[in-house]
Amino acid sequence: MTAWRAYGGRGAVGVWLVGARGPVATTAIAGAAALGAGLVRPTGCVTARREFASLDLPRFDDLVFGGHDDTGTGLLEGAERLAEEGVMPPGLPRLVREGLLAAEKEIRPGAPGTGGARCQEETVRALTEDLLSFRRRHGLARVVVVDLSSPGPAVPRHPAHASLSELRRALTAGEDVLPAGSLYACAALRADCSYVGFTPSAGLRLPALRELAAERGLPYAGGAGRTGQALLRSVLEPVFGLRALTVRSWSASCPADGENGNEGESENGSEDGSGREGGDRVTFEGFLGAQVSLEFAWRSREPVLAAPLVLDLARLMALADRAGVRGPVPELAFFFEDPVLDGPAADRRSPGEQYAALVAWAHGLRVPV
Repeated sequence: MTAWRAYGGRGAVGVWLVGARGPVATTAIAGAAALGAGLVRPTGCVTARREFASLDLPRFDDLVFGGHDDTGTGLLEGAERLAEEGVMPPGLPRLVREGLLAAEKEIRPGAPGTGGARCQEETVRALTEDLLSFRRRHGLARVVVVDLSSPGPAVPRHPAHASLSELRRALTAGEDVLPAGSLYACAALRADCSYVGFTPSAGLRLPALRELAAERGLPYAGGAGRTGQALLRSVLEPVFGLRALTVRSWSASCPADGENGNEGESENGSEDGSGREGGDRVTFEGFLGAQVSLEFAWRSREPVLAAPLVLDLARLMALADRAGVRGPVPELAFFFEDPVLDGPAADRRSPGEQYAALVAWAHGLRVPV
């Protein structure tokens, strides 16, 4: 067993990534290893800002990685390709080779696609056992599951989505009623792991799974990660409102974050890592009804902006779990375009207001020594 530094006297923190060989996951794993070794600066990591310096967050080298993925390309090979594409510095994969290989050993096959030989109850049991054995092997005090998989096709509403009792009845009867993302969320809860959905999938948005989270007493968060265009839009939209300018249209020439930025994915979320290039065009009404337009180009590689947020969310969720936080964590809305909240209302706060709420919440947690 690997010797890991104890976090808060209660063991290391497991980070289980769904879509573990995708570019975002690969960049997060390599980045954590590089940060833990002091090879790079924590650029893009919100939790590395001075406002969080006094908190007892798990260190980057406290994080033990594993995950689900069915693709054949290993983490080391994937990291080398990302280095060639400019996502990470040349030579970095070689320097963090040990960390990548250690995580590679902890990757297991994910949930099969539609028409698989196993029913969903059997699938959830297998996914749950993967998490439990991961925890046992490394003596982990807690595990955070972060879903980076592709949203997948929509699943029609089913009565089993409405209540935990109905969901249990349906799964026990061998019915397949859950979207793919919800299979991983259900397994996470059964294994007593906190959960973060980083893509716009059903995840824990189903009432039945929220009920399960309440029953197990676990924190969760999610929604499409706020990277790229979503980040810029979240900043610009409030400015238009403050200037009393009426936005008439907002169009994008490339997919919004989390929608179609994972070309080349497997069912379990492994992306091809290619950069995205496009632009936005905003038209708004100015003084005396004058029509004004704003156009700008956006060029990005998703892992560069998403990977540090994955590390942030894993660290903050581990802290929340340790502090006994239960249910949805609205204070993590800063990281999401469409955050999971406790109720149907949307979060209308500006990013600045959300950040202030995040800092205040983190400092207000009562963490046992």
